[in-house]
Amino acid sequence: MTGLPALRNVSLDVHAGEILGIAGVSGNGQVELAEVIAGLRPVTGGRVALVGTDVTDWAPGKRTAAGLSYIPEERMHDGIVQEFSVAENLILEDHTRPPYSNGFFLNYGAIDARSKELVREFDVRTPSIDTPTRSLSGGNIQKLIMARELARNPQVLVAAQPTRGVDIGATEYIHQRLLEQRITGTATLLISEDLDEIFALSDRIAVVYEGNIMDIVDREQATAEQLGLLMAGVHNK
Repeated sequence: MTGLPALRNVSLDVHAGEILGIAGVSGNGQVELAEVIAGLRPVTGGRVALVGTDVTDWAPGKRTAAGLSYIPEERMHDGIVQEFSVAENLILEDHTRPPYSNGFFLNYGAIDARSKELVREFDVRTPSIDTPTRSLSGGNIQKLIMARELARNPQVLVAAQPTRGVDIGATEYIHQRLLEQRITGTATLLISEDLDEIFALSDRIAVVYEGNIMDIVDREQATAEQLGLLMAGVHNK
């Protein structure tokens, strides 16, 4: 039996220097949207373009090399390898490339130096870069993931539920980093069930319901009541 598609008639453009928020109740296609863009889920119709290039059939690693960074919703499952050290997770997607590797051997000096730099820059609270990542708090794990993904200066960033389950201090820090990425020209797709977060960070807001984009509105004109109706599948009159 063939199931129904998780996404239908979805058309989105995210511009450089913009945060496009995706609002919706959990289970309405947000996870699938993020994974399709990141290359983790096959596309059965339509296309995904990155800076004007069709990347629909590209593997995740090739999309990363082309300028896409991804902060996944499930950080413990999809964002890190829990048994790996902080340093190993920080270079997880780049460990086969210079300066971390010459193709055969790892350059531990370069790995240590870069890891310590990122830990300082992104305020990751850890006893050392050799600490198993699973022992860090949720907020520090999320900052570690952000450090890895933002350190490569992405042109496009997909951030799915970036502050779910983290404390107030980490939330404020993550918000600030996302706003800084906007200033540098990154095109950011922010997926969140937190309407306050969507309102605080987004330039435009798209509402998803049952895999469809109900509407896309400017943040300045949007109201909580309007978005609530759209999230319930009710078109505004």
